[in-house]
Amino acid sequence: MAKTSNNDQGKPGKAKGAGKPAQGGKAPAKRASAKPARGKAQQKPQQKSRSAKPAEKKGLMRFLRDVRIELGKVTWPTRKDLIQSTIVVLVAVAIATVYTGLLDVVFSKAVDLVLKVIG
Repeated sequence: MAKTSNNDQGKPGKAKGAGKPAQGGKAPAKRASAKPARGKAQQKPQQKSRSAKPAEKKGLMRFLRDVRIELGKVTWPTRKDLIQSTIVVLVAVAIATVYTGLLDVVFSKAVDLVLKVIG
């Protein structure tokens, strides 16, 4: 039996059944630019009027369009979050630099000591 919600009953402007979750309990995701998947049998024949462009250029344009669409879906950090993250990274790099520098000094002294004993 499918789950139903009563939260849209009595609201003006909504059709009955609109906004109800799908059978799995979640509402289907809405994407403005989503196109239904097409199998080989359902593909549209390609127009020959645009055949003047090379195949590489068509692929590049589609790739750039897809990149723009995906970048629109990104949740960008706020200025405050960006500054905090940058400070955390800079502090971590400083700590790693000091640690590596200390290890370098210790090992170089140890190598010098060993070379003095051997030589």
